[in-house]
Amino acid sequence: MTKQINQQLVIAIAAAAVASGGVMAALILGIGPKRTLQAYSCGNDKDIEYIIKSGSEFVIVNPSNEWSRNSFLVSREVQDVPKNWLFRGIPVKASTHDGFQLEDTKPDRHIKLAAFNADTGVLTVNYGRSTLKTSSITCKPYTDIPKLVLAANNVPVEYLTLRQNNISLLNPRLGQKDFNLLLYAAIKSKEHSTYSVYHLLSRMPDSSLTGDQILAMKEARDKLIDANSSEVEVWEYSGTGRYSWQYPNEKGEAERLSIAWCNDQQYSSTGDYTSKGYKIVNSTPEQRSSGGYVRENYPDGRFAGYVNYTAECNGTNYKLRKTGGVDAEDENQGYG
Repeated sequence: MTKQINQQLVIAIAAAAVASGGVMAALILGIGPKRTLQAYSCGNDKDIEYIIKSGSEFVIVNPSNEWSRNSFLVSREVQDVPKNWLFRGIPVKASTHDGFQLEDTKPDRHIKLAAFNADTGVLTVNYGRSTLKTSSITCKPYTDIPKLVLAANNVPVEYLTLRQNNISLLNPRLGQKDFNLLLYAAIKSKEHSTYSVYHLLSRMPDSSLTGDQILAMKEARDKLIDANSSEVEVWEYSGTGRYSWQYPNEKGEAERLSIAWCNDQQYSSTGDYTSKGYKIVNSTPEQRSSGGYVRENYPDGRFAGYVNYTAECNGTNYKLRKTGGVDAEDENQGYG
């Protein structure tokens, strides 16, 4: 049933291309020899689950990832590939008919290198984490491409199915209206497709879009920026406050201890964050209190072995925000 639905979708897309007229329709229908569409299954428990190949271009699809973007483009035929169309943001070092190599040379990476041999089906992944070793598996031929078409929610597999001419110059390209709108139609209703909706529509002038498409593009942009922005709260001690002590001879020591306690309540400063691009968006006076006596023990016997004191600290609570862009950053950051 899934295959039948997908065949109808492909027919509908081709019909739409013909109806649009012009050179694009002819290119989508194809002129000259066709690239062969091949798919490989590498394992549901792997960083890369499925690979679809068309000529020297590939789409990685990870259907088990249902919580975020799960399909990515590997190509050297596209200039300026959207960053989050790349697998974990890893640059494409090579992409040919024989396979591909992804390499991240930055320090502290989760994956340093991913290489796929299309002839043997061998996928090799070199990890930057000390707890993970190099993984090498043989991906098996896979025939249920319609399943992957339905699962892909970031880079549409239709990118490959509509670019199957062996002559690269005759294939439609990102930025061309008909091609972008066909890809937009294929991906827009899928969950986690916000990034692709924005990039497919924003690469065309507003004059070529409908009012609904312009609205969809702007809404997608706002959602991406909000998702990639971050906020923190920082409390700073003003250096003033109040304290109390239990016995008269402990006043001086209680004062010293209360000041130290107040200083310990400040874990960072606004400067730590403004130096990283955060901006203060709100500030509110806030007092912090020990809420009762704090006991400081003296093993050497001073003050009869302990001092009880209270502390009330004057300070300010700051809210800081760093506005992000449309791209999610550091998706290949090492961990563990």
